[in-house]
Amino acid sequence: MSDECPSCSSVRPHEPESASDYRLTHWPIQINLMGTTIPFLNNADLLVAADCTAFAALNFHDRFLRDNKVLIGCPKLDNGQLYLDKFSEIFANMAIKKVTCLRMEVPCCGGMTAILNEAINRSGKEIPFYEIIIGVKGDLLNERKLRG
Repeated sequence: MSDECPSCSSVRPHEPESASDYRLTHWPIQINLMGTTIPFLNNADLLVAADCTAFAALNFHDRFLRDNKVLIGCPKLDNGQLYLDKFSEIFANMAIKKVTCLRMEVPCCGGMTAILNEAINRSGKEIPFYEIIIGVKGDLLNERKLRG
């Protein structure tokens, strides 16, 4: 039995308070629910966000979802090996334009950066890779290009 979500698709909000505030363009967003062939990721800029970032970062939708497809997960509580295998296959099989890891400043969250970097290595592709670190008070601590 597959753990993939059968309702993987693009979405548009019915009536958001302000259309400019709403940025989510697909569903699901949880890494564990995704397969490895994800049509909405084709030629996309991918934001892989640690679960806590959406709650800690101010104006998450406007600052980070604009022009990005998002997948979320927790490198501490979820299966890191599953993430590594899944992202390696996604990066090898999909045309991803750019990957950005949005993570918290806490040490355990650094695992997401390591997983994504290794998955890009395993894919054999040269995908630009960025890391953005959010402080526990919601401030942007660091933003850097790691490769590409």
